[in-house]
Amino acid sequence: MKKYRHLFFDLDHTLWDFATNERLTLNELFDKYDLRHYFKSFNEFYERYVPINASLWEKYRNWEIRKIDLSIGRFHQTFQTAGLDNIEMAELFSNEFVATNSQKTNVVPFTFDLLEYLKPHYTMHIITNGFTESQKVKLERSGLKPYFKKVFISEELGVQKPKEGFFEYALKSCNAKKTESLVIGDSLEIDILGAKNFGLDHVYYNPYSIPHEVPVFKEIASLHELIGWL
Repeated sequence: MKKYRHLFFDLDHTLWDFATNERLTLNELFDKYDLRHYFKSFNEFYERYVPINASLWEKYRNWEIRKIDLSIGRFHQTFQTAGLDNIEMAELFSNEFVATNSQKTNVVPFTFDLLEYLKPHYTMHIITNGFTESQKVKLERSGLKPYFKKVFISEELGVQKPKEGFFEYALKSCNAKKTESLVIGDSLEIDILGAKNFGLDHVYYNPYSIPHEVPVFKEIASLHELIGWL
């Protein structure tokens, strides 16, 4: 195994438990906005929201829509599936979601065990496509911030993963060589292929062991697998 100096971690779904935190936040807001008048259950609301949100995020990464079209549109479109066409309500819901969700503190299992193990030996950084106002709060509130020297947020850089420009900027900013850098992330399309295409070693965090045919440098189902490997 090569000796690395810089580790570049994705944030959402890799360290910060986005799925758990998002579901908790949306459940709270579902009750607060009394959406049972429109949806049979929270699960029905959530199942409609997930594909809409994923589709709009893909369009946002491809510069096909604006940030506001994503942040408000994902809720407006979800509401519309139940006959609720209220853009003002969707905007309020969106603002409250971003503010509330970023305050959640659940992290992926073994996150702090891994970071404590790595901290004496590596310089660690965050690379994320999330919104600036939420990602910084997540790092602060969850206790993750002290472990990382630099935080690279696509909204601030003006380029998103998996574009090579994102990885190029991050490495140059850290004065890091490709051969001494490792990317760890949960998204095969965004983190892993982005790193691979830029010539970086990478670890694909695949907790549900989702089948795929993409050759990767290393694949893990638990962050604990990196303790001892790194």
